Amino acid sequence: MRSFLSHRLDGIDTLTIEDVPRPGLLGAGQVRVAMRAASINYRDLLTVTGELRAITRPDLVPCSDGAGEVTEVAPDVWRVKLGDRVALTFNPDWQGGAFRPTPGAVGRGGAIQGVMRDEIVVDQSEAVVLPAHLSFAEGATLPCAAVTAWHALCGAAPLLPGMTVLLQGAGGVSVFALQFAKLFGARVIMTSSSPARCTRLRALGADETIDYRADPDWHEAVRALTGGTGVDLTVDVGGAETIDRAMRATRVGGRLAVVGLLTGRPQGSGAIFSSSVDLAMVRVGSRADFEDMNRAIAFHHLHPVIDRHYPFEQLPDALRHLQTGRHFGKIVIDFA
Repeated sequence: MRSFLSHRLDGIDTLTIEDVPRPGLLGAGQVRVAMRAASINYRDLLTVTGELRAITRPDLVPCSDGAGEVTEVAPDVWRVKLGDRVALTFNPDWQGGAFRPTPGAVGRGGAIQGVMRDEIVVDQSEAVVLPAHLSFAEGATLPCAAVTAWHALCGAAPLLPGMTVLLQGAGGVSVFALQFAKLFGARVIMTSSSPARCTRLRALGADETIDYRADPDWHEAVRALTGGTGVDLTVDVGGAETIDRAMRATRVGGRLAVVGLLTGRPQGSGAIFSSSVDLAMVRVGSRADFEDMNRAIAFHHLHPVIDRHYPFEQLPDALRHLQTGRHFGKIVIDFA
């Protein structure tokens, strides 16, 4: 069967497609999944370029997010059945409750082999049945970006109607967070890099948008939009270059969910000690979070926003497109 492999983790160009043996016989509680689609995250780019220092294993199968069809189940399996359309959890060890450091905490495509292969054998606890209205491509966008957005909005405390949320950019996590926040009845303010992208975000439901290139002091614009108070919740995906402004845009007693490191790892911020903002580190989410989110997606018939599709063989091109930062929503890999 086909599998992408990175033998050195030192660049996109070192990714190769190789013919590898199919997984062997199923053990107790295991299921075989024929992969149909994957999606990519910024984390996957950091992994294959060697920038995610926590991941050092050789011969890595990349990418954390994938969906497929259950083609075989062990006799004792009860959570899924033959023919189910499933996505795989990002962190196979985190079933529910509070986060705990485990071997799987780094996620698929890291300490654990990723999804860019035709077939995978996993424990039944790692498979989550997709909402019936979603395609495999749409289902493949959920495990990391969507669950992260869901957990950022309501993992530490409930997001209530009428609250105001600040989101950044138009990548996978931020677009999912916009869609989910509107389901909760929240007001959403978003920053983005151009008038055209701001227009697209408003078309998706954003109540106000700020072009951060035209208005680099966007935290002050957010304060002005909230009568000087600040937002109830900010989801920060930028990291080093955005977290200070994100805290200044958040009200006293509000919450800052720290999700991404697009501009590097924050080194310490004076605003942390003066803002009186509660910080919540978001490490994707548990299988229980995934299933809660799926119920909302199914009930509201929500569809993920997909920027572009690539065939299996063009994973390197997909990662280069991600690297440009020009995508809007998710980038998907189709296996067929």
